[in-house]
Amino acid sequence: MEKLEKWADDIKTSLEIQLKELDKEIKFRKTEAKKILNLEQKVKALRDIKELEKKRNQLRMSLYEAQDDVDNQKEELMTSIENRLRQKTQRTELFTIRWKLV
Repeated sequence: MEKLEKWADDIKTSLEIQLKELDKEIKFRKTEAKKILNLEQKVKALRDIKELEKKRNQLRMSLYEAQDDVDNQKEELMTSIENRLRQKTQRTELFTIRWKLV
């Protein structure tokens, strides 16, 4: 269970770092776009920013999906453990061996 938690945290942390880096990039590009005087270049820069924002939104969705997947895996693991704990052993006699010493 602990390994699953660590694995989940690693995935979440990785995606969150990517999101933060993308946010920084978007913020930087917006600042740079404000400085552009040429309208054609400004429109191109704004389109590039929109693409980065789409990528960020997809990454955010991936983060939520990964969190859901991890939660589902944890639930499956706990169900599996519960089922193992509920198992009952039963003793059935299959055959009997008898012998005599002579």
